Amino acid sequence: MITLNRVAALALVFGATALTACDDFLDVKNENSLEADAIDPEKDATILSLSAYQSFANTIGNSYVHIAWFTNEARVGDTFPTRNDIGRRDIPETSTEGGQWSSLHSTMQYARTTLRQIEPAGNTIDLARAYFTAGYAMLMIGEIYCEGTIAEDWTTPRGPISSAQMADSAVAYLTKANTIAKGITGTAASDIANASMVGIARANLQAGKKAAASAAAAQVPANFNYNVLHIDDVGNRALGNDLWSFSESRISFVVGDEWRDMANCGEFRPGAARNINGSSSLCPLNSATGDPRISYVDMGRVAQDGVLRFYRQNKAKGWGDPDRLASGLEARYIKVEADGIPADMLALINERRLVGKQAPLTTLNPAELIVELMEQRASVSVTSVAMAQLCGISCPRATRTTRLVSVS
Repeated sequence: MITLNRVAALALVFGATALTACDDFLDVKNENSLEADAIDPEKDATILSLSAYQSFANTIGNSYVHIAWFTNEARVGDTFPTRNDIGRRDIPETSTEGGQWSSLHSTMQYARTTLRQIEPAGNTIDLARAYFTAGYAMLMIGEIYCEGTIAEDWTTPRGPISSAQMADSAVAYLTKANTIAKGITGTAASDIANASMVGIARANLQAGKKAAASAAAAQVPANFNYNVLHIDDVGNRALGNDLWSFSESRISFVVGDEWRDMANCGEFRPGAARNINGSSSLCPLNSATGDPRISYVDMGRVAQDGVLRFYRQNKAKGWGDPDRLASGLEARYIKVEADGIPADMLALINERRLVGKQAPLTTLNPAELIVELMEQRASVSVTSVAMAQLCGISCPRATRTTRLVSVS
């Protein structure tokens, strides 16, 4: 499988600095800041676009954890009442979730400001990256929250806009990123071009624009993967993987009964006596029918809350593990859902069920197939897709569960 990883911006900035003459690097009016009126669209474009991208990389992980708690992908083993509010789906206006909403908006606006500042240099990889960052931030805001906001222009603020409008804005920015990237050679450009197309397909599907979603998804290579990388820096854990942070450091991201059953025997079997190792009387540990894409670790202790047994997820295994943002497999799911051809839907469903050691489905009932597709697609995405499918944008969609502990 081809995996096209995006290097974390901080590491790239270090690399860029190493290639810059010391005199040039230090010759600024204020070495502690890059002043707006002194920005050079060509010289400063890389550091600005990578900084905006790093802001996005630092922000999305916390959103993934909150989404998992809200959609019941994971149990909340935290002592903070505001985090337990998320797990109960009872989030007051005073919740700290407002801070996460603001962080995604700040990332979006940072990228928009960056692209405005560097556009005079022309269609460069840095401009494509800035459009890409802004577009994906918009997409996530539209998928996670009921509303967002985008300034009408560079000086005029604007009030709230709907999730569907956020999706449309994401399509516009990601289309621009795709267009610019396609005109540039190299791996970084092809990464952005393909990942943008996945985002375009995703936004259009959520907005109910199925033909546009199918057309975009069809352009993504089947073996494509786009990972947001993180850094294992003991001096700055903000650069690390947030899923691992809430597992290793916070000890509050707990794998529930359903997912442990799927890991052990391939399906949830409620009503059984639970064993301390996470298995049950109806679902023995490591059964032959267990889904190999799902795993957990019994840590032999309780979670931070002192109540739940701490069963740690086994997707992220360290601070430097990546988060998958887009893939060709997700694009395939989007296309078959958008096209709505039962035979095609069933073929992809059973292809993936075979990987999970599950028996094939035989139904051609569109309603049953769409529910299964949504289940599987969210397992692949491991992102805000879970929220979008739970809440919906343009039409009601079935309440579903997902597998954050699964990545294939």
